[in-house]
Amino acid sequence: MISLTADIHPNAREWRNHIIVSRWCRQFTLISESEHAEWLKKIHSDPKIKMFGIGHSGEQVGVCGFTSIDLINRNAEFSLYINAENQDLGYGAPALMQLIDHGFDDFGLKRIWGEVFDGNPALKKFLDLGFRPEGVLRSSYFRDGKYIKSHIIGMLSDERSWC
Repeated sequence: MISLTADIHPNAREWRNHIIVSRWCRQFTLISESEHAEWLKKIHSDPKIKMFGIGHSGEQVGVCGFTSIDLINRNAEFSLYINAENQDLGYGAPALMQLIDHGFDDFGLKRIWGEVFDGNPALKKFLDLGFRPEGVLRSSYFRDGKYIKSHIIGMLSDERSWC
């Protein structure tokens, strides 16, 4: 059983800095301890950010949440990563489903969206959950010596397939 918790695991910075995770993230440099501490302070003080630890059997396996929360227009960007050692074990989809339910049911959001780098295997999983393609940003990031595109995906509150 997957659960979301308001506490973020102390190892979240190391998880995020792991090459298997970081290669799909916007920030392309390693996150320092001081940057991580600033992020932790920000997620507790900025009403436009709401992050959660992802729990399984009493252990945290990842982090997910919302950024760019816009309660006037009722939309937010989702963020999710599973630590490298727990990827492909089926934790991401149930965590994202709970997060989406929380966003639509508790925050009253109309639209939840995300940005996914081209080549990220999670894109297929997001589309399988019901996210729809909304656009492609061409040459939007420079990685591994070349420009890559990113995919913008979104889901409206009445498009959840599991409700």
